[in-house]
Amino acid sequence: MTPSDVNQVAEERVILGTMALLACSFTAAIGIAKIRLHERKINPARVIWRATYQTILTTLVFTIMMAMVYKIMPRHLIIYEFLCSATIISTWHYLANQLVRRLRKFGHNTRHVVIIGASENSISLYDELMYGQVMTGYVVDGFFSSLNNVQLPKDTSFLGKIDDFFTWIEGNNTDEIYCSLPPSKYQDIINRIIHICNDNFIDFFFVPNMDGYPRRKMNFSNFGKVTVIKLREEPLNSPWAKLLKRSTDVIFSLLILCSIYPCSVVLVWLGNILTGDMGPLFFKQKRTGYNGMEFWMYKFRSMKASATSDTLQATKDDPRKTRFGNFIRRTSIDELPQFINVLKGDMSIIGPRPHMEYHTEIYSSLISNYMVRHLAKPGITGWAQVNGCRGETKTTDEMIKRVEHDIWYIEHWSPLLDADIVLKTLWQLLPGHDKQAY
Repeated sequence: MTPSDVNQVAEERVILGTMALLACSFTAAIGIAKIRLHERKINPARVIWRATYQTILTTLVFTIMMAMVYKIMPRHLIIYEFLCSATIISTWHYLANQLVRRLRKFGHNTRHVVIIGASENSISLYDELMYGQVMTGYVVDGFFSSLNNVQLPKDTSFLGKIDDFFTWIEGNNTDEIYCSLPPSKYQDIINRIIHICNDNFIDFFFVPNMDGYPRRKMNFSNFGKVTVIKLREEPLNSPWAKLLKRSTDVIFSLLILCSIYPCSVVLVWLGNILTGDMGPLFFKQKRTGYNGMEFWMYKFRSMKASATSDTLQATKDDPRKTRFGNFIRRTSIDELPQFINVLKGDMSIIGPRPHMEYHTEIYSSLISNYMVRHLAKPGITGWAQVNGCRGETKTTDEMIKRVEHDIWYIEHWSPLLDADIVLKTLWQLLPGHDKQAY
């Protein structure tokens, strides 16, 4: 073999080895972040998160394996691998999604269900199983009920009274049983049904009557023999989430304070001098923070001193704004000192915007659940702000909408959601993209 042939063979081996490492990396990634085609209720946000997570894991594993096997980590190859993995994994998720939908549309990969008890709650459950979300793949065989005149959906059937279930199950197969019978009245019957389910590998679900309770996710726990329901379980309450969010806040606030912030101080100082404003550089104000505790929030001063600074929000053509203050408010430069608050622990980078104490006092008496927004540290930006709830709140309805977004963020927090808010905030900061910045 000539030297060129030897080099060509070596290159081919490296290419094949790299492809093998990529395949191994993807296999390891889907082993950790599994593709769950068996799930009946598919949340698009979870699918996107899994695809993103798998892409990141594939890239990390591939980088480590390249360094171990070939002792190199070429940046261009890592970038190509990331783009390739993102494309392949996204395509795989889409095709798998379409395949499962088609299979279930023609009656394959389905779960047969029986509902015992025909209350309004059971009828609602039937609607959710059949029509609530796509890709469910449920087939409801029918209802068992002690009521003969119950109004069932037209496309299902009445299988008999509750006692008839024990005869029916001997000659029929089912995958899941949903029981809405009250245990206090039907304890013996329910225990018999559970026993049959255990012996026949049938999944059993209670469907309790929750009329009067809020239509929302709740968490059950026990104090000895007593079952209690917690209305709200904030993801940020976990030690892991607190550590992750605080670490992120400290790292990024230090980066901003050591890079952009000193330049902004000089910029604002020169801008004030050139426009003839010789007042203080900074402005601080008491705001309502975590668990309703007050703290001093810092900003670059953008307004003239006035008696209404602690009660009146800034408006579009506010006469209190200084000449240079109008610019720094429009570009959000005035918010940069709040990274000091983040470093101190008074605030987070992402969270509900802190309100003036005066507004907290007013709106807490006007808006239900207003104080719930203080179950998370206030943020420099937040879910409400990237969804259009920024700037002056002219009406109570506008404040209600802002509070609803804040509560939604607290209940649905995740690292991915924070990253999404950061990207949307950066997009809003681009010239002409935020009409509410004044």
